[in-house]
Amino acid sequence: AVIVAVHTGAEDATAQQQINRFNTRLKEAYPNYDFREAWTTRDLIKQSSDDSPIKTPDELFSQLKKDGYTHVLVQSSNIINCAEMQFLRYAVETAKENFKQIRLGEPLLSTPADYEHAIKAMAAAYGNEKEANILMCSGTASVEDSQYAMLDYTLKDQDFKEWFVGTVDGYLSLESLKKQLKTNKIKKVHIIPFTFAQSSQTTASTIKEWAQNLQEAGYKVTTELRCLGDLDAIMDIFEKHIKHAEKFRRYSAKEMKMIAR
Repeated sequence: AVIVAVHTGAEDATAQQQINRFNTRLKEAYPNYDFREAWTTRDLIKQSSDDSPIKTPDELFSQLKKDGYTHVLVQSSNIINCAEMQFLRYAVETAKENFKQIRLGEPLLSTPADYEHAIKAMAAAYGNEKEANILMCSGTASVEDSQYAMLDYTLKDQDFKEWFVGTVDGYLSLESLKKQLKTNKIKKVHIIPFTFAQSSQTTASTIKEWAQNLQEAGYKVTTELRCLGDLDAIMDIFEKHIKHAEKFRRYSAKEMKMIAR
């Protein structure tokens, strides 16, 4: 049996530290399983060397078959059901015939309870009661951004009224966020990156751009550089998902349609 961690990418040591925490958590949860990694960032894969090759999920699954593994558990560090997650689902589905069992854990935000737990974890770790807290999300510029809209709605529904959501590339945009801040007569804001692990340089650059934009709009701004991968409570959600996948098989679309009948 083997457990596989799948990551989008790690551009520097800061991101790698958070990814290592994720990997360690999986190893501790499944001490009797072997451990492997796979990646979905093509640029990162191209940079790998022959001495230290980086494999995509489908490449790794082919190797696991050759190595004689029969049971595979897969957990990604994705935040939402994004394009990378859909690619991973397809890779797992395609590999089913090669193993007695291969199962995939869900991304961080999958059920209403996941949203609530993630929000409470962020509030406990990074919240600033004297300022409005802004969760800066990556965004997808597609219908998948509705998951970030749900995050924003859940914040309000759980009475985190001084918390707001914005995305770098998508909806809710920074401009729509500024409209909310104006409507709520906000004066001070605290920007928090809502990403699992990112290059410290990339995160810092984006936060700096947002901070400057908001300052020019008349807001007093403070920032937070730590990401979701720094929080044990976030790791708890991922571990819950892989343990659920271990026990329960996810129905295919065809099977769900038959059940509905």
